Amino acid sequence: MKKRLILWCAVLMGALILGATPSLAFTIAGLVRQPLNLTSSDLARMESLNVRVNEVTGDKQFHGVFTYRGVPLRTLLDLASIQKEESAFPKPFDLAVVVKNKEGRTAILSWGEIFHRNGSEVLVAFAAEPEVPRHVKNCGDCHGREVYEPALNQLKRSVGFPKLIVVGDFFTDRNIEDIVSIDVVEMNKRAEKKQMKGPLFSPRFTVTDGKGKAVEVGDLNGYRRSEGMVRQVSEGLGYHGIKQVGGVPLADILEKAGVSPDADSVVLASSIDNYRILLSFGELYLNPDGRRVLVADTIAGKPIKEGKFTLFFPDDLSSDRTAKALNKIEVISLKDRSKIFVIGMGCADANLIALQAISYMGKADVFIAPEDLQKRFAKYMGDKPVLFDPFKGMFRGFRKDGSTPDKAAEESRRLQHEKAGQLVKEALKAGKNVAILEYGDPTIYAPWRGWLDGDLMDRVEIVPGLSAFNAANAMIRQNLMCQGGSLVLTSPKALREDPDLLRAVQTRGDTVAIFMGLHEAESLSRLLLAHYPPSTPLQIVYKAGYSNSSHRVQSTVGELVQTAAKDNELHLAMIYVGPCLK
Repeated sequence: MKKRLILWCAVLMGALILGATPSLAFTIAGLVRQPLNLTSSDLARMESLNVRVNEVTGDKQFHGVFTYRGVPLRTLLDLASIQKEESAFPKPFDLAVVVKNKEGRTAILSWGEIFHRNGSEVLVAFAAEPEVPRHVKNCGDCHGREVYEPALNQLKRSVGFPKLIVVGDFFTDRNIEDIVSIDVVEMNKRAEKKQMKGPLFSPRFTVTDGKGKAVEVGDLNGYRRSEGMVRQVSEGLGYHGIKQVGGVPLADILEKAGVSPDADSVVLASSIDNYRILLSFGELYLNPDGRRVLVADTIAGKPIKEGKFTLFFPDDLSSDRTAKALNKIEVISLKDRSKIFVIGMGCADANLIALQAISYMGKADVFIAPEDLQKRFAKYMGDKPVLFDPFKGMFRGFRKDGSTPDKAAEESRRLQHEKAGQLVKEALKAGKNVAILEYGDPTIYAPWRGWLDGDLMDRVEIVPGLSAFNAANAMIRQNLMCQGGSLVLTSPKALREDPDLLRAVQTRGDTVAIFMGLHEAESLSRLLLAHYPPSTPLQIVYKAGYSNSSHRVQSTVGELVQTAAKDNELHLAMIYVGPCLK
């Protein structure tokens, strides 16, 4: 009895601490106007609700009974404001919402199961309380310890927040913990909307399994038929009565076509005019209502005149996902190869970062980032691991310094590049997305190109960032192309290797913007004086983009060395030369 009392107290203690478990930050990104970065603390300040969930996964494993407190995912997506890219099909019915946790597990939902159901059906939870059986002290009267203790231990487990809760699923495989990203994605962006004359009609539809196999269905003979009542309530046209429809569950049609449930795939159903409806495998196979999604060929016992086959969702609160003249059913995998995101983080202050950069940080599993970027953007990185700091230790040689190393330094750098590339390859092999956080514009004098092998470049996506060049231009506030019509970006090393370039630029009156020039001001001065009169206007912009320390100095080519010597900064500066700087 004493042991049972101790166990009971331990379970109650677990109830008190579950809601206080430290949580990760997660992002909402993809096809949204306003990417969001939130934590459980942020969710706790929003209007929330409680739901009880009996957690049993598809492998028949019990994971406890909890009352979760959370915010409807629909509310969060409304805050982020879903916005499709330019598309021939502007409606959101073909959108998927991909939720990912820190271990790389994903849960996929369709737009329809979030927005055409009550908001309480899908939550992002920030706290939980276990539902402890009232007669737990008597468990030993019915079962052995080996039976009841594992079940009770599930009530004491630490729950990882934020956690996705899909209330309607019988098996709770989509209730993933420690979520780090919610991404809104679109299928078949290039599909064109067909303008059809007269009533829509398609005599058959094709089912493709995503692996090259296709099955054509011209009638529903040979299937076990099902009947259902459908409420016709459109968001645009309102209530239009109830229909008795007959047909075959979509799940049965997929099964007969050889399609197996796949948590990483979706089903896209299209009408003859490319009206598209997306379904998740979860809503078809984990939610009991999925058996009621019908491909119908009769209404009120009579063949359907418009279309022959119509896809109905009897349990949706709106009938707008009805697809008439069904023409195609496709299985589409959303399991992409892991990628490398090279993200431009802006040149200075954190407020110069682009929204797209925040979105892509949410998609990353691991980071490569300098220490100061890790500190400034810790909120968006969360607790995701950092592979290395490219400006520290063995990667010190990666700085944008433009210097010419000796043979020993070259060999050291080669080994550094090799090791860096190997770390990236190992992360990709483990299925992780790697984000390289770069200062400014990641395509200009970017060190990451030195240690990514050519065979990895097809994995790279570059996210643009605001360069020091852009911020410096804003500080100069002049037309930098007032004479020759060109603006040349370069470095001292490039100018030394191509003196004809500098000669041509000077002749045309173009402006030259020089990166990484201050630490070799004397040699740069000699190079410029070989082509420019000493009185040629020159400006140095220091720490462009740093609101508390940026400044601009007006000078001339002849005074470059003396002007540079007055400031201790040797790296964070842009040098501009040309007659437009008067």
